[in-house]
Amino acid sequence: MSPVFETRCQDILPALNPEEIFTDIGRWGYKEHEVDVVGLTANGTMVTGGCKFTSAPLDYSALSSLESHTEIRWSPDGTGVEHEYALFARNGFTQSVRDSAGDRDDLQLFNLDQIVDPSASQ
Repeated sequence: MSPVFETRCQDILPALNPEEIFTDIGRWGYKEHEVDVVGLTANGTMVTGGCKFTSAPLDYSALSSLESHTEIRWSPDGTGVEHEYALFARNGFTQSVRDSAGDRDDLQLFNLDQIVDPSASQ
């Protein structure tokens, strides 16, 4: 079920971020780095996301792992890319992840209801 969930998260990213225009969305991997969702926006922002179809709430290690997998050089000339992060979870998030999202402007959390029906996030 995890590959289907990851594909759904990629497909639904524009509906969950209606203020953005996405030019490309997919997944990315290189050596030990893997990112489930990578969305490039028209304004040059890269939205990187982690998807977890687990029975337990997503914990802080998922956010930490996502951030570590995006701490690489993304552009050929080495210039920085503005990142935003998204976590997609079947069974919600631990308090530490919710606290982190509340303290940051670059992190969005999406639960199963929002992934199934993006109007639930409105």
